[in-house]
Amino acid sequence: MAATFLLLLLLVQVATAMTARSTADAVVASIARRASLPDADLTAEEAALEEAIAAVVPGADHLTVDVRLTGATAIAAASFRWTPPGPVLSRITIRLRAEVPRVFES
Repeated sequence: MAATFLLLLLLVQVATAMTARSTADAVVASIARRASLPDADLTAEEAALEEAIAAVVPGADHLTVDVRLTGATAIAAASFRWTPPGPVLSRITIRLRAEVPRVFES
């Protein structure tokens, strides 16, 4: 019975970690797309990325974000530690990065 409980606990934590990562990945990709626009304010995009991850992934801490332009690409990256709900087996570190081509005015 105890082994079944631990297996169920592990499955729930893996499922919630995958959901948290998927949600945060969508946020990072959207910020990278917004940063690729010609009139993007990178400081505002970094603040928006930090705020969005804090909103969609409750329990995220030690959050670091980076939005930058390099040549023909816009890059958004985020890293945070996340504590899954319920009994904590271990804290999870999630690192995300999205790179999209920049939009240039013609």
